Amino acid sequence: MKDQLQKVYQDYIEDINASGRHLLSLINDILDYSKAEAGKLQVEWAETDATKIIRNSVRMVMPRAETAQVTLIEEIPTQHLVLVTDAKKLKQVLLNLLSNAVKFTPAGGEVRCQAWVNVATGSLTISVKDTGIGIAPKDISKAMTPFGQVASSLSRKYEGTGLGLPLSKKFVESMGGEFSISSELGVGTQVTITIPKAPPGWSEENSTFSGFSS
Repeated sequence: MKDQLQKVYQDYIEDINASGRHLLSLINDILDYSKAEAGKLQVEWAETDATKIIRNSVRMVMPRAETAQVTLIEEIPTQHLVLVTDAKKLKQVLLNLLSNAVKFTPAGGEVRCQAWVNVATGSLTISVKDTGIGIAPKDISKAMTPFGQVASSLSRKYEGTGLGLPLSKKFVESMGGEFSISSELGVGTQVTITIPKAPPGWSEENSTFSGFSS
């Protein structure tokens, strides 16, 4: 009886902890998005090893993918890709995209993270492609609005704040990058971001300032 009570209490504690983390994540996302909308989002520019950030992000999402029985594939160059960008925001974007892709991909599916460099400009392109439930093309704009969640029998069971994609887009644009999404219902979704090699006029003396206007 005592062991059963301890198990019940442990379940309660885990539920409370999970709910608390979810609420904190939601609050932080709302604050970040509000700053971006008001043009007050600060970008901390510094030389950043993008290769390391991509690998660390994939590694962090891997346990979730294994639990969901989703294959997570990493295809990036072996050399270190160094950019002048905001490392923290880039990592948050990648974690958002990878987590989202795993969440909406059924067991047996796959999520593929690829990266390549534009030789002419030095910009870095990262693609996160899944074989998940997908979004009808007509509903993509709704999915990209704050708190916008596409209503369907497939998507209703997935918990989310509705801020992951629009916030990621804001972060990418604040770093001077480009964000695009393509999707097909029942086939999957691909999100592609391109980050420039460095912001115009960047210098060590001015490493923290407001991001690009979006």
